[in-house]
Amino acid sequence: MTVYQGARPRPASLGRRRPLSRPARSGRREHPVGMLMAAVAVLFVLGVVYLGQTARLAAMSYEVDSLVLQRDDLSRQVQTLEATVARWGSEPLVLDWAQQAGLDVLGAKVRVPAR
Repeated sequence: MTVYQGARPRPASLGRRRPLSRPARSGRREHPVGMLMAAVAVLFVLGVVYLGQTARLAAMSYEVDSLVLQRDDLSRQVQTLEATVARWGSEPLVLDWAQQAGLDVLGAKVRVPAR
């Protein structure tokens, strides 16, 4: 058996010690404050991302609602214009305008045969 200078035999009564953790081997201790700060930072970043997504969704919803209202308004305008065109093209209104312009109504409807 080789004896190293400064080496002492280990007493058998102590038993086997468990291996040290990494911070304990380097002479440092784990600080729960550091872990707590890391957790707070992660939660803060997640909160900022969540708020950003929520704000973007609200803006998109507002824009969609605005476009739906604009579409409904345009649809109402189209219906109004169609009704106006139908009224202006009706026979009684055209006859009334013709009489105001000095034209006379013919006695019977005239049909021109096709050639």
